[in-house]
Amino acid sequence: MNPETLEATLAALRKAGSIFGVLFTRDSETLFCDLAYTPERIAEFTAILDDIGFYFEQENRDPDTLAFSYDGGNLVILLKDGLRLVVLHHNADEVDFIASAGGAFLKDFRMGESTRQFEETGLTEMPENSPAPSRVAGSGSKVEPTSPVGPVTA
Repeated sequence: MNPETLEATLAALRKAGSIFGVLFTRDSETLFCDLAYTPERIAEFTAILDDIGFYFEQENRDPDTLAFSYDGGNLVILLKDGLRLVVLHHNADEVDFIASAGGAFLKDFRMGESTRQFEETGLTEMPENSPAPSRVAGSGSKVEPTSPVGPVTA
């Protein structure tokens, strides 16, 4: 996903409901931020989010969505494969909508990254979990339509 698409998509999310801030990071890299905070406060906020993630990691838990209420608003954190989407909003009833929209965004982002990586590197060999070529339908062995169904042998 190019930077313009990323910004446009998250800006559209920002305009939904009572959302007043969005932060999107990959590991320690900030990919998008439109929080109305100073850079120092954003760094402090990110450190707190890292502490929350570290806590769950120490407890051997791997949540994909966290929701918190605090004085002045609500917070939804979506986590997936090193990606973190944080959405600040006013109306607590919007948690499900935000989690759904944010989850869809993360899937789209990851698919875009996979597509970009595929275009850059190309597929040079079969992935490990793919079936062997001799077992793939249409691999050259002719099967008569009246043949009984049975196990495939290599």
